[in-house]
Amino acid sequence: MIDKFGNSSWGTSLDVPPRVMMVDASSSVRRGDSFPLWARLMGHNPEAIVLQMDSSSDVDPWLGVIESWRSEVDVATIQPAVLMQLTLGDGVAFSPDLMVRALDSGVDDLVLAKHGAPEMVLRLLQAIRFRAMTQQLRASNRELVHLSCTDDLTGLLNMRSFKPQLASASQFCRDGRYGLAVVMMDIDFFKLVNDRNNHLVGSDILRAVGHLLREWNHGEVADSVSRAARYGGDEFVFCFSMESPVEACCRIDGLRKSIAAQAFLSHGRVVHVTASFGVSWCPAGLAIDSGRMLQAADAMLYRSKASGRNCVSGIDLRNAVDFDHVGRTNLVDWNPSRDDNRLPRIDQSKIFKKVG
Repeated sequence: MIDKFGNSSWGTSLDVPPRVMMVDASSSVRRGDSFPLWARLMGHNPEAIVLQMDSSSDVDPWLGVIESWRSEVDVATIQPAVLMQLTLGDGVAFSPDLMVRALDSGVDDLVLAKHGAPEMVLRLLQAIRFRAMTQQLRASNRELVHLSCTDDLTGLLNMRSFKPQLASASQFCRDGRYGLAVVMMDIDFFKLVNDRNNHLVGSDILRAVGHLLREWNHGEVADSVSRAARYGGDEFVFCFSMESPVEACCRIDGLRKSIAAQAFLSHGRVVHVTASFGVSWCPAGLAIDSGRMLQAADAMLYRSKASGRNCVSGIDLRNAVDFDHVGRTNLVDWNPSRDDNRLPRIDQSKIFKKVG
């Protein structure tokens, strides 16, 4: 039923790979176990499968099996080459349509047994090489996609790939699936880090902060929809789903404390840095453009810097206030009894005209 074959099986001196499975496919059709047999074949992780048939009527059932498998298997996985070896009786003509249907179903080649073992082996080797080259090309393409979407220094997303993901997250927010927090982050006085040390130390700090942000992103907000990117220089941006603005700011404050407590080691030096954060939060169902959320987060980042740095400033966009009062606005208020919690609200369109 299933057999490994090498040079001795077809009586040829050609070098045949060892992980090739030869199957009596016609007998399987008569037994009605083509699908279970195919599942067992996949369990052997072969380089190639040769389906031997003694009747053209047995081809179609196997074409259904292969077409179904090819459509469901992940294209990124390594797939074996599949060849059909068909034996036709005397006087039985070969239909060209059969070859077309076989190739269309995912079979790599269909070979008549009368052509002999050497040709079969050569076609087999060619199919295996083609599959290997295809897999290598797919791996290279995945690597290129990764490189084009990733910041090389920090390992985070770059802005080219972050912006469409932010737009998608904000669309889900508008659809009412979750509340969304957008955060702008800046390392405080980063120029002094470079000036007092060197740019190699500065690069190590950025790399370490990026690693810390990735860990926080996968740990603290692992249960939410979250994305993180390097905005440029020493600035970072990320978004995550959150039920309330206060909870979002609390989680960001935990990240702020982690950065402030971290001792960064680089080139024999110990460096401590802090970071400032600006948060804009949008409740589920509120229609605000992702670009405006980013602008609001950036405005809040400047508020944090104006407030002495190493702090978190946030705004609840359903209760927007005039950014001209950025020093005393009702943002995400940790103490609802404060007077600035009762500043008059204004139309949101006026806010974003002032932001940018």
